[in-house]
Amino acid sequence: MRVIAHLHTILQRQTPEGLVRRLEVDLPGGSRVADLLLSLEITLPLDAILLAVNGRVANPEQILKEGDQVNIMPAISGGGGNLGTFSYD
Repeated sequence: MRVIAHLHTILQRQTPEGLVRRLEVDLPGGSRVADLLLSLEITLPLDAILLAVNGRVANPEQILKEGDQVNIMPAISGGGGNLGTFSYD
């Protein structure tokens, strides 16, 4: 079965031709999103990754189907700075 993985930000792959954001990946039938992550050697903790299959939020245990589009995005973090207060007055 072939699925399409869309890699975002730091997960993109550097190649001699430039950054690769889209990969066609062959997996055995019945594979889960977690199996795709393993095959791509994505080592971020699962709580640091946002997953979507065909435009819908997914979890690592979701079974994939032929032609599925899987978006793999690192979770966004940051902040901690003092932004002050805001008033509508």
